[in-house]
Amino acid sequence: MNKQSVKASYTLGIEKLGKRIRGYHQGLLLFDSSNALKMHETHHDPVYYIPRRDVNMALLVQSEFRTFCPFKGNATHWSLNLENDVVENIAWSYESPIEDAQEIVEHLAFYDTALDQLYIDDQKIHLNDKDKSPEENFSLTEWLAQGRWRNDSPTELTRQLAHRLHHMGFPIMRLNVAIRQLHPLLAGESYVWRKSDDQVDRRQMYHDSVNTSAYQDSPLKLVSEGLGGIRQKLRKDQTEFDFPIMKELQAEGATDYVAFPLVFSDGHIHNMTLTSDDPFGFTTEHLGQMYEALPMIARLYEVHKLNSNTRALMETYLGKSAGTQVLNGLTKRGDGGKIEAAILHCDLVNSTGLTVSLGQEKYLELLNHFFDAIAQAVYAHDGDILKFIGDAVLAIFPTDESTKRGCEAACKNAAMAIQDIYSNLEKSDFSENLQCKTGAHFGEVMYGNIGSEQRLDFTVIGSAANEVARIADLCSDIAEPVLMSREFTQPLDCPHNSVGHFKLKGVAEERELFSYSPVAR
Repeated sequence: MNKQSVKASYTLGIEKLGKRIRGYHQGLLLFDSSNALKMHETHHDPVYYIPRRDVNMALLVQSEFRTFCPFKGNATHWSLNLENDVVENIAWSYESPIEDAQEIVEHLAFYDTALDQLYIDDQKIHLNDKDKSPEENFSLTEWLAQGRWRNDSPTELTRQLAHRLHHMGFPIMRLNVAIRQLHPLLAGESYVWRKSDDQVDRRQMYHDSVNTSAYQDSPLKLVSEGLGGIRQKLRKDQTEFDFPIMKELQAEGATDYVAFPLVFSDGHIHNMTLTSDDPFGFTTEHLGQMYEALPMIARLYEVHKLNSNTRALMETYLGKSAGTQVLNGLTKRGDGGKIEAAILHCDLVNSTGLTVSLGQEKYLELLNHFFDAIAQAVYAHDGDILKFIGDAVLAIFPTDESTKRGCEAACKNAAMAIQDIYSNLEKSDFSENLQCKTGAHFGEVMYGNIGSEQRLDFTVIGSAANEVARIADLCSDIAEPVLMSREFTQPLDCPHNSVGHFKLKGVAEERELFSYSPVAR
C-alpha cells in the first residue's frame, strides 16, 4: 500500500505559541518565555514546551524518574528544589527526542499540578479550564479507546457508560448489561442503570431461574442464541408485544427498546439493552455508534467476567482462604507459611454401609447433604473448608493478626460451628442416616502449596493436621460424637469433660481428650 494513501488518524503537531507565557509555584516564578512551543497530540490536551533558557533551572534538579513515549522518546523528569522542601517531578523534558519531536529538544514541560498560577500574555489561565479536553467531541468508540472510563467494577463501568451515552445525547432511561457466569450457584448477573435515580442495581440470576418463563420469554434468550439484535418500538397504541418485558417497560414510560449482543472472545454471547423514553426513541446514528462500539464494550465486561469466574472457581475448588492466597500470587510449590488455626476434621459414620443400603445415587445425595451441613456451619463462623477427603471434611479457623483474632476467638468460632453442624444434620432430610464424628484441635501448621511441579494442592500439613484426624478416628472407639484436644478446649467456656489420655498414631506422648455434646437447636 502506498504510504501517501494512508489517512493519518493519529498526529503529533508542534507550533509556536506566539505569546508570552509565565508559570508560578507558590508565587515563585518558574518560567517566563515568549518563545514557547505548543504541542497537539491526538486525543491529548495540548502541552506547552518552554525553552530551557527561559526556565529558572537554578530551582530544578534532575530526578531518577523516567517515562517513555513511542512518539516522542524517553522523558527525563525534574524536581523543584526549595530551601526546606523538594517537590518531586514537576516537569519533564526529552533530551534526545525521536525524529518527529526534534523541535522540543532543550525544552521543558510542566505538570499542571506544579503550577498554581499560569499567564498567557497578561491573561490569567484557570488551569482546570485550560485547553478544554477534546473528549467533548469523541465518538463512543474513541471515548472507549482512550480509556476515559473507570473500570474498577462492572457496576461502575455500567454507570460510566450510561453517563457517557447520556452526555452524547442518547435518550436513555434504562441501560441493562446481562453477563452469564461460570459459577456453582449463579447462572449470571445483570447491571441495571436507571435515569430516575442514577443508580446501578446489581442483580443475580440463579441456575434454576434459567428455566422460568421470565427468562424463556425474554429477548435476552434469543440474543444469547446468536439470532442478532432485537428492536421494538413501544407505541402508546400498541397492546400486544412479543415479549412480556416490553409491556412492563411501556408502563414505565418507555418508547423504544434495543437488545444488542455482546460477543466475548470465547464465542459466548451476552446482552446489553437500551431503553428510551424519548417520543422518537433512538436514531440510526445512535444505534450505529453502539454497534461500532460493541466489540470494545464486550472486552471491558469480559475482563470482569474472567476475574469473577477465576475467583469463584478458586474459592469453590480451593476454599475461600486458599483461593485468595493463590489469586494473590502464591502459585509456586513451597509458597506459603506457618499459621496457627483451630482445625476440625468431620467424618461421616458408616459410609461403607450407607453406600450398600442406599445405592450409589442416593448415597451421593446424602453425602452432599452432609457436606452442606458442615460447610454452612463453618462459613457462618468465619471458617474455611480446606478440602473434602472422601467422606470427610477438613476445616480451619485461622488466627488473624490484622483483625486481632487470636487463639480464643478461633477456637470459640470452631466450637460454635460444631454446634451448628450437628443442628444442621438433625434438620436434614437424611437425618436418620447422618452421623458425624468430629475431631477438634488447635496448633501450628504449614499452610501453602505442596505437590508435584505440574499438580499442586494448597493445604495444611504438619503434626496438628495429622493429630486432628487421629482424634476424629477415636470418636468411634469410645462412642463420642466430638473429641477435642486440650489445646482446643483451654480458651473455651462451653461444657466439656475429660475422657482420658490416649495414644495417637504417630504421636509420642499420650494426649488428654475432652468430650463435647452438641445439642441440636
